[in-house]
Amino acid sequence: MTVTETLTPNVRTRLRRSLFWIVCTVGALIVALIAIALSGGNQAQSRPLQADSATPTGAKGVVTVLEDHGVSVTAADSATDAADSLNGDVTLFVYDAEGFLETSNLADLAAQASDVVVLTPDFQTLRALAPGVLAGGTEATDADPVSARCDIAAAERAETAEVLYTYRITDAPNATGCFPVSDGRFGLISLPQDDGTLTVLGNPGALSNEKILHGGNAALALSLLGQNDELVWYLPTIADVQAHQPPTLGELTPPWVVPFTTLLAVTALAAMFWRGRRLGPVVVEKMPVHVPARETVEGRARLYERGNAREHAIDALRIGAISRIARLLGLPAGATALQVADAAASVLGHDVHDVRAALVEEQPASDQQLMAISSAVSDIEKRVRATLDETGRM
Repeated sequence: MTVTETLTPNVRTRLRRSLFWIVCTVGALIVALIAIALSGGNQAQSRPLQADSATPTGAKGVVTVLEDHGVSVTAADSATDAADSLNGDVTLFVYDAEGFLETSNLADLAAQASDVVVLTPDFQTLRALAPGVLAGGTEATDADPVSARCDIAAAERAETAEVLYTYRITDAPNATGCFPVSDGRFGLISLPQDDGTLTVLGNPGALSNEKILHGGNAALALSLLGQNDELVWYLPTIADVQAHQPPTLGELTPPWVVPFTTLLAVTALAAMFWRGRRLGPVVVEKMPVHVPARETVEGRARLYERGNAREHAIDALRIGAISRIARLLGLPAGATALQVADAAASVLGHDVHDVRAALVEEQPASDQQLMAISSAVSDIEKRVRATLDETGRM
């Protein structure tokens, strides 16, 4: 009797061959779960300017002093909690370091508060709350304190303050700038509102436990945040993003769908394992339609031109260029546009203000300006690439 050897492996052989990869996968999952649990447990303690945090980046010091002066401080980590606390004459303090809060929600909260203090707002926040104020860039972290040079009471009490982020007044005749740096840029801008003021402050470290006692930081913080007897200390979290998301797929589907699809998937996997065979050679099939990338780009450009959307067009060009420059310079994924611009200026030896204007700040008012800014962005990217190539060859 002739015994024919079976070439197709059985279940036991498959499991034995795959045992190593199964063990590696399970081990990697366990390590990932442990890392997630550990990072999640320390997340609440590492938030910057958390009202009850005594760490160097926390703000328990200034909150305690405010409470000692009769100010009732309410910490809020969602827009709903903050809105519930805005009753009567209340000061609202907002620091959205991660960009969780939508500008429409922030505008609604600002309308309910008597006085609003916004710390390091981004472009969208400035457009929603203070349309006549624009970002002015960053200053050196080791720069000397700047004198107030304005008639705002809080700034006069502080006398001097360190400036990190600056802002410019473009179309806000009632706005007052304090702590001027240069070229019409200020570290603090105050705008009158209906029954109070909106203050834009550009130094988050001024309120931290580590630097609250430096210079006039304490006087500035107490004057700005102690304007009313009640203060809402609002630090947006991921809850603000989840609260406004559409329903998930699981919430929309009937209860019987998940068990049915699970059983169907298990049945399909069993059938595939039972009747499966080794795959043959890959067959390349020509696609019936092929759209060149150039046509896609030109079509999108025509849409921008037809809609007169110069800002969207230059933003799209800047986002791509900044991403490529960041990869060329080896910057981390979380680097901001201003940080990329500063790094590019340092590599090229150009004026940092010119590079920031081309990559971030300057806005086109005409098609000619759009083409000029686009050429400047492309030229910066080419020069960075060429400089790095020359450095590598050397």
